[in-house]
Amino acid sequence: MNDEMIVGGFIFGTAADADLAREEFARIEYLDANMNYSNTSKVMQLYDKALDTKMFRTPVGWKYMDKLRAILMDSGYVEAELRPIPLYNVFARVEEDHSVLERIRPVKKKRDPYKRKYALSLILISILIVMVISMFVIAMKAETPNMLNYRNAIINEYADWEQDIRDRENAVRLKERELNMISPLTHDEQMELQDKQQEEAED
Repeated sequence: MNDEMIVGGFIFGTAADADLAREEFARIEYLDANMNYSNTSKVMQLYDKALDTKMFRTPVGWKYMDKLRAILMDSGYVEAELRPIPLYNVFARVEEDHSVLERIRPVKKKRDPYKRKYALSLILISILIVMVISMFVIAMKAETPNMLNYRNAIINEYADWEQDIRDRENAVRLKERELNMISPLTHDEQMELQDKQQEEAED
């Protein structure tokens, strides 16, 4: 048996508790040497002060408090006039069987963190899908060339250029004829001549 864990006839489970009990034991020895226990009012003051300041927190101290309580009751105090000695420990270990209050108390459902994360993920994915679809719609309807309508924009632009060049070429040829200048056929006339030659060849 470890004697260092024994204080005032009590064996403690930890060195810290044993040290605390030794401090209380030393305090009790000092009080015994300087206290006049025949003075009931002084004993009552000490009793109340010890309770207010939580001077004693181990069985060594509680034993001394019980001594003060006995002195006061021997001097004429009754049980109802004395404050009870608080014990700052739980002695009955709580096992699987809970108190009646705990058993009738409704059990709170634990929130599933993964369920909440899953719901947030679905919301974020939905938002991203809507954003992507909106971007594609805006890009397809945009008049300025972009990555999606770039090919169509270039084809349309070259078609406009080609038509413009043809119109200008035809205008130049017609003007040359008006001025009695030798001028090759216009583009439209060349196309008509080719069509006519192709029809004669087929006949």
